Amino acid sequence: MANVIPYAFRGELFTGTHNFASGGDSFKLALYTSNPYNTSSTVYVSTNEQTSAGSTNYTATGNTLTGNAVVATTAVASCDFADSSWTSATISVAFGAIYNDSQSDKVCVVLDFDGTKSCTNGTFTVSFPSPATAADAIISMA
Repeated sequence: MANVIPYAFRGELFTGTHNFASGGDSFKLALYTSNPYNTSSTVYVSTNEQTSAGSTNYTATGNTLTGNAVVATTAVASCDFADSSWTSATISVAFGAIYNDSQSDKVCVVLDFDGTKSCTNGTFTVSFPSPATAADAIISMA
């Protein structure tokens, strides 16, 4: 499976629901043991979310993302976030979801980690690709 952008997100972009610019909306990254989402999903859910009972140093609803940035060229617009980390963590997850905490927890993209990724009493980091190459950005539109 590949990353999934919910159908609703596309329409929400055109109605101005999401502001990815620095100082705009607040976005979060939640981690999941299996995929609770599909293309018709619209909001954050706790189903299959990594729990503190199944890990250490993970809080339900995930991390607040920082470093929001929008990069726009003539043909492509993309967004970026700073990498997100959980330190001294024991985590085992296969999916993540970026959602807009400022806009009723609306899901923007579901990340498929291409299998279960784990760490034991270490730092678990989700690294976001540079938006400088639009094809590599976490979210881009051409």
